[in-house]
Amino acid sequence: MSNHVHTAGIIPIANLKCDYEFAYPDVLMPVEDSFTAIQKSVYECAMAGCNTIWIVANNDLAPIVRKVIGDWVYDPVYYERFFTKFYADHRREVPIYYAPIHPKDRQRRDSYGWSILHGVNTAFVTSYRISKWIIPQNYYVSFPMSIFDVKSIREYRRNISTTKNNFFIRYDNKTAKDGEFLSFTLKGEDFKACRNKINKTTTREYLPPSQDQQYPSQKLPLEERWSARSFSLAEVLSQVSTKSAEYCDIDWYYDISTWDGYREYMSSDNLLEIPKKELTLPRTHVNIPYNA
Repeated sequence: MSNHVHTAGIIPIANLKCDYEFAYPDVLMPVEDSFTAIQKSVYECAMAGCNTIWIVANNDLAPIVRKVIGDWVYDPVYYERFFTKFYADHRREVPIYYAPIHPKDRQRRDSYGWSILHGVNTAFVTSYRISKWIIPQNYYVSFPMSIFDVKSIREYRRNISTTKNNFFIRYDNKTAKDGEFLSFTLKGEDFKACRNKINKTTTREYLPPSQDQQYPSQKLPLEERWSARSFSLAEVLSQVSTKSAEYCDIDWYYDISTWDGYREYMSSDNLLEIPKKELTLPRTHVNIPYNA
């Protein structure tokens, strides 16, 4: 039996809320010269050893992001292995997929945290329909509006791909479970626990039926229906296991979903190291011509 572990990278974009408004999507904010926030997350997932990358974006945003990102990227660890003969033949491609939020969840459960769970579910279901042998056992979540030294996770690449324990990026003793945009991993059991918690705690369209009623009949006010829409990231991820978890403590981190956070990062000395241009180019698959 193969020991290969399929780690799926999840990048949530749908329902991302930032406190500034521009004519272009927030995830296209530049974080370095010719290097955007979404490119940072894709590069991070590839650096973490993800075998596939799933970007959760609705149809209004996905075409724009795909224009910048493309359909696949190179694994930066295997791009230039000079100690290997004919290293170019050993380069690994990481496919990128785009997953919109399901219509039945929109305006009901689609908080920003739900985008993570939807990405996990989409990666699992899609892989399962192809073959049980490619089902992800591990999910690595990267937030586009989180800035830290991405290359620092290179040494944790093997730990990230483990099927035993979860992995958390930690800054100032806080993680994603505290509502911070800090990368982490979760397993299928964590996904189920988080989804069940949301479904149990959210309000719905109707009040629960009384003891003498068989079916609900009284509707809630509009503003009180489907409270899961406004669940915070910490609430959504409250059931992610931290038992025997491994942590990567980082020296600096900025949340650029706020204008103040973005200004603080851009004025700091803690800048990202831009990867090689070949690792961030938008690459697409060539269409095979077909003659009827």
